[in-house]
Amino acid sequence: MIELKNISKYFPANGVMALKNVNFTFKPAEIHALLGENGSGKSTLTHILAGFLPQSAGSILIDEKERRFFSAADALSYGIGMVRQHPGFIKGLKVWENCVLGSERKGRLLLNSGLSRKTVEEKAGQWHFNLPLDSPSEFLTVGQRQKAAILALLLREVNWFIFDEPTTVLSAEETESLFQLFMRLRDEGRGIIFITHKLNEALAISNRVTIIRRGATQETRDSAEVSTEELRRAIFGTKNLAEQTKDLSQRGPHGEPILVIKDLRLEPEGLPAVRNINLRLTQGMIMGITGSRDSGYETLEYAVTGFLKDLDKNEGQNNGTIALNGQDITGKGISAFRNAGGACLGADRLGGNLALELPLFESLIIHAYRRKRVGIFLNMAYLKAWCAKIMDRSGIARSLKDKAASFSGGMIQRVLLQREFAEGASLLVLTEPGSALDQMNRAALADALREYVRGGRAALLFSSDIEELKFFADEIMALKNGTLIRWGDDEI
Repeated sequence: MIELKNISKYFPANGVMALKNVNFTFKPAEIHALLGENGSGKSTLTHILAGFLPQSAGSILIDEKERRFFSAADALSYGIGMVRQHPGFIKGLKVWENCVLGSERKGRLLLNSGLSRKTVEEKAGQWHFNLPLDSPSEFLTVGQRQKAAILALLLREVNWFIFDEPTTVLSAEETESLFQLFMRLRDEGRGIIFITHKLNEALAISNRVTIIRRGATQETRDSAEVSTEELRRAIFGTKNLAEQTKDLSQRGPHGEPILVIKDLRLEPEGLPAVRNINLRLTQGMIMGITGSRDSGYETLEYAVTGFLKDLDKNEGQNNGTIALNGQDITGKGISAFRNAGGACLGADRLGGNLALELPLFESLIIHAYRRKRVGIFLNMAYLKAWCAKIMDRSGIARSLKDKAASFSGGMIQRVLLQREFAEGASLLVLTEPGSALDQMNRAALADALREYVRGGRAALLFSSDIEELKFFADEIMALKNGTLIRWGDDEI
């Protein structure tokens, strides 16, 4: 059993007391959901337990013996491992190499690669992980990355697993597969903590739930004895949550077309194909697109935002067109997309959207600096004021000098969303827009989207969560077998 007693965490750089005398008990053979609104301290607490952050005060007891971790390696030595929402792997290394990194089987002098790979293969087979072990890790889907991260921890004989928002960017099928894995880990006597904002999900899979509010533990309850409404009250206090959800049926008038896709056919290497995609998105409209990972969902997202280039060079075939504000941007890259009036936030928050080990300021100015650059010089006064405005709109009182890695998932999502809103683009493309956001911040995002498109703009939302799209979007389309259909016209 693991006990956290009176854990406090103070960040002197910005004067924030993130945790105040938190008490938490983590038992073997149980699934324990950790709940709380954005910024409540959930991520800070789990990062302390996983060795990524030191506590300012308090104790960690494992089987009644006090331990202190100064690194993730220290926590791993006691069987505690964390699977992040976006597991990081070293590009260029094969999947099995990333899994075994740090726990390699060695010969007398050199790495025994054959034995190491065999060990990974055997463990993957034992847990029924159908992973492409010899493929480069950068080609893994989000669900495969999570399985690979779990496999890496199993190779290190981890008995205590921490999952940070594991289902946010997973499809329903991938979520069900992950939960089956949770139950198998639990049945083998391993303990699981997972952070989630999905209360129905928490009650369905967990044995117990603990609520953290404003850096302090509120209560721990058996999941079978508590309702979602009781959880909401414990998380958000006495606020009337019904008032946080606005009537989204009041749509602004639809005007001129902003995004027009005609007869798009793509078969990019490493991604599912799409066939004969036709789409017309006009001013004042919020459109949602859903589908499973193998439906072509990501392919269409990458094509629209410019991350798939040279689309018109596929064996001389006519692959269709993508036009933004009347400009042909087909296969011309992300710069062409943004120059034509597009802004976007992809699903890989910690890859293409953020530099974790740099100050947050560096990630925020990634687009804005172009507007106030004179030759090789930057207008730092403008950029600092611009970033301060982004932080204010996000409702986050933190220093821009803080590393991005020190922010919670919900904070990162709010900041990145506001960064893209501030671009004032005519088309805003968001993937998994509600990722890591609690109920009130999702409602605030819905209001912001509605206000955004009323100004003659449009939004295109990609999400594997159909309930999320019902909440945000005017109209929902679905990708099935590479073809776009109106959601509800057929089973996805």
